[in-house]
Amino acid sequence: RQRAETKNPLVEQKNNSAFVDDENASVKYLEGVIAQGSRSRAVFNYLTSLYAAMNDEGPLFRFLSTHVPPSVSSSSNSGGISELMLKQAQEEMSSPLDKSHALRTILRTGRHFRSAVKLYMGFTGMRQQAVELALKVDPSLARELARKSDDKDEKKRLWLMIARNAAAHGTSRDGKDIVARVVAVLKDCGPDVLSIEDVLPFLPDFAQIDQFKDEICDALASYSSKIEHYIKEMNECDQTCDTLRDELSRLRSVGVQVRTNARCAFTNKYVMESDEPFYAFPSGYVVLEKALKHEVLPHLNEKQRDRVKFIDEELARLRRLRATSRAPLEKAKDDFEMDELQNELDGLIAAECPLTGSVMVDSITQGFDDDDFEDTF
Repeated sequence: RQRAETKNPLVEQKNNSAFVDDENASVKYLEGVIAQGSRSRAVFNYLTSLYAAMNDEGPLFRFLSTHVPPSVSSSSNSGGISELMLKQAQEEMSSPLDKSHALRTILRTGRHFRSAVKLYMGFTGMRQQAVELALKVDPSLARELARKSDDKDEKKRLWLMIARNAAAHGTSRDGKDIVARVVAVLKDCGPDVLSIEDVLPFLPDFAQIDQFKDEICDALASYSSKIEHYIKEMNECDQTCDTLRDELSRLRSVGVQVRTNARCAFTNKYVMESDEPFYAFPSGYVVLEKALKHEVLPHLNEKQRDRVKFIDEELARLRRLRATSRAPLEKAKDDFEMDELQNELDGLIAAECPLTGSVMVDSITQGFDDDDFEDTF
């Protein structure tokens, strides 16, 4: 009886060796650890290495499908390359799986390329690398990835890669197979992505036009429609230019009459008796230059205010120079420069009437300060 209860050491050694030799023991153990909620990057990386060493790609692909979320499209990221890299670094830090390590491990094996494509799609801005790799293992997967791109330029670039790859893998000597494969890509991507002229460089030098005559007819019809649209736009532009020319010609002959007893709309001073220039607006208001600047300057931006200050200083300097004895050529040059500066100043402060234009609209929330305004002048 005692002999029957004694454990057989040979049987026990055989069972232990069977457990040690089980290739899936480590995988099952790590899967259980992750299922219990482990977020250790070392556990995820080691399990990825074990999956990559297997002949069956299924467990690895299912594992990556669970733990590698699809990246955000680069077209929705308007912050540029720096923000793209920052977002990618944040995604890498928040994930327990080191995607870069996993990608290097898989590519080092020289197989399981579908899993590598899945990892590429987990990185922001690496759809092109995913399509390049997918073309080597499954062209239909590459087309699916290109079709899901949201960026118009990126989508066109990806479909050009697919068309070039299709042309490179043609088998017939006369080029019929190449033409058929390229035309199939052209139909698959849709008319809004590629046209026949985009894929013509991939076709053989000698190809029968019958194979893609429908695409050529569609392209010619599209060109005809675009030409008609451009002609219509050109005619509209010509009409607009004619209208502007007529308006400019009319404005050259338009004048504003100012009464001798006209007063400044802000200071109530007689403009004819004042020593400073004044502005007469089509609205009928007349404003002295100093009062106009006082009213308009607060509504200009800092760059415009600095420019007005600079022009005033330059005009004052040129007036002092003109009062001195100078050569006629130098005076003519000063007069021309003064006219240019004065025209620029007029455009800054007198582009519209301050009492009927946007300045009045912007100042509607301001309080009345007539006393302070009169003291200013």
